[in-house]
Amino acid sequence: MGQLKAKFILIILILMLSCADNDNLVKRRIPIDIYEITIPPSGTINQDVQVQLKAQATNGCFSELGIKLIEINSRHFLFKATGLFQSNGICHNMMVYKDTIINFKPSMTGKYFFQTNEAPFEIRKDTIDIN
Repeated sequence: MGQLKAKFILIILILMLSCADNDNLVKRRIPIDIYEITIPPSGTINQDVQVQLKAQATNGCFSELGIKLIEINSRHFLFKATGLFQSNGICHNMMVYKDTIINFKPSMTGKYFFQTNEAPFEIRKDTIDIN
């Protein structure tokens, strides 16, 4: 009986190792599309402005989707989304989504300029008037 159990465990280990083919594994962080943004037309100095964003990745090999706000200069900002792409060559045909809210706290009055996405995705430009 003990010998049968040992053979069974050995077979399971061999099967597990044979499926773990990391030679063809692709793993990298890739830009994804922000397809919707809700940004208010105005705000108040030194108070949070909430920006709602939705991003999407095109297949099931994406995980860990994230959206960040990058400051280009004191009045120009970029919203950029990325996802971790991992594949051995087969990806499920499904969309992967990320919804988030980013709080932005303006420190000066006047117009602030926001760009959403970079090429090859649709680039959208918005402004907020801060009083």
